[in-house]
Amino acid sequence: MIPEAEYPVAELAKYNVAGLGTLSENGDPSSQHSTQHRKIVKIKKTVKKIQTSNTSSTLFRRHITERSWTLTNWYRHIHWKNFTLVVLVPIIGISICMVYNVKLLKQTLYFCILLHILTILAVNVLYHRYLAHNAFNIDNEKVVFVLASLAAGAGITSAKNWCSSHRAHHRYCDISDRDPHNIRRGFLFSHCGWMILIHNPKVAKAIKESKLDQLSNENIFTWQAENYLVLFGIFGLALPSLVCGWFWNDYLGGLVYAGFLKVFLVQHSIFAINSFGHALGTRPYSDTKSPRNNIILNLLTLGEGNLNFHHEFPADYRNGNDWYDFDPTRWVIRLMYMLRFVKQLKKTSSSTVEMSFVQQQQKLIDNKRSQLNWGIPIEKLPVFSPDEFRRLADKSTDKYLVVMFGIIHDITPFAKDHPGGLPLIKAAHGKDATTAFNGAVYQHSTAARNLLATMRIGVLGGSETLFWKQQRIENKSVPIDNDTDGNRIVRSGAQETMNKAYGGTADAA
Repeated sequence: MIPEAEYPVAELAKYNVAGLGTLSENGDPSSQHSTQHRKIVKIKKTVKKIQTSNTSSTLFRRHITERSWTLTNWYRHIHWKNFTLVVLVPIIGISICMVYNVKLLKQTLYFCILLHILTILAVNVLYHRYLAHNAFNIDNEKVVFVLASLAAGAGITSAKNWCSSHRAHHRYCDISDRDPHNIRRGFLFSHCGWMILIHNPKVAKAIKESKLDQLSNENIFTWQAENYLVLFGIFGLALPSLVCGWFWNDYLGGLVYAGFLKVFLVQHSIFAINSFGHALGTRPYSDTKSPRNNIILNLLTLGEGNLNFHHEFPADYRNGNDWYDFDPTRWVIRLMYMLRFVKQLKKTSSSTVEMSFVQQQQKLIDNKRSQLNWGIPIEKLPVFSPDEFRRLADKSTDKYLVVMFGIIHDITPFAKDHPGGLPLIKAAHGKDATTAFNGAVYQHSTAARNLLATMRIGVLGGSETLFWKQQRIENKSVPIDNDTDGNRIVRSGAQETMNKAYGGTADAA
């Protein structure tokens, strides 16, 4: 290929290009060379066309999500269907309310609250716990149809799309280039930005992989996906307006409050699970990922706020192990089970849940323990022979050195504050005070023993059995492997099957 910049037509005129002949010195073609000149111009146009084509193909090879926003491409970054449902629908509702000054009737308010609760429960039961995690089975297609219709009124996309995105989130949680609503990309993005923006190719691939899983009652969910916008218009907006108009003549109020307002509240309650649920709250079962338990979110979403529990035990039909956990969705599922609408409820054993809880608490204790001053580790202390210790004590006229459990301590800093008085300290100088310390004179507290440990200066040779036994009892700088009864302790992250190089972390959340 001949770059145009290197061979402009004036320069080509001076050379014999591929045997085409020569041109006059000023670049004007002679009559006998007119054919050759046309061929040179044709080559120039061809080169320019090739350059333009290559530039365009290189430019469009990059996905739109990997390109900066500009005035000419901004609209290509937006998922317009979701943008309409999440952004434009609430704006339309607010506009109608302001233009017509729609008053909120008491009956409409009650109906709005009822419809809000039913819609969220339908999403929780059908989309989340049934489809995404297969926590139970539903054979009754009428039940599935009713739940799918109610859930369509939420305006959060179809069951197929939501289910595949949620499965991808669980599979790649906190992995930036795979998690659809990764909290690492910012609070606003994880809340609703991921819905109204075009997905990155890697995220789209992760979602597509999750779509390969077969959904139960496939025919109903295919029908819902194909007619989602129509179903949203009917069950999300039109039906609430008709109910309010038919029973208490409030068509417009039903449309604005039980329709548009309800959709807005349901959407952002569910979106809050992806944002607040990964940013605020506690992590009692695992802190390796960002999901948290959030009491307020649990109230807003009717039981979906215990994300830390849910991400550890996703197949559990419950969202908490204790009977008092606020989880209306679990109560509804349990009621449906009693009525035989659903069956085969999946429940994680209490033992498995408690194991994760204890391991996480151990991890927190270990982290706290490592930040405290427990004294110099015994294995790092210098060893003194009995003669060396005796000479050291004789030279230390201004210090008080005592031996306990074969460990030498310099208790000078505490001598004047000793509750038993200075004479007892002086009497123990240069001697083994183990017996006196452990009850012969006074049975010292755990706090006193911890304070004593910070005053270690060495170990006494020939007392290895004593001080190594003491080290095993304490072992405060390095977590012990067995409890006081000799049972093995398995800490979180220390299991044989644990992959230490796991990519998903919650450090940035």
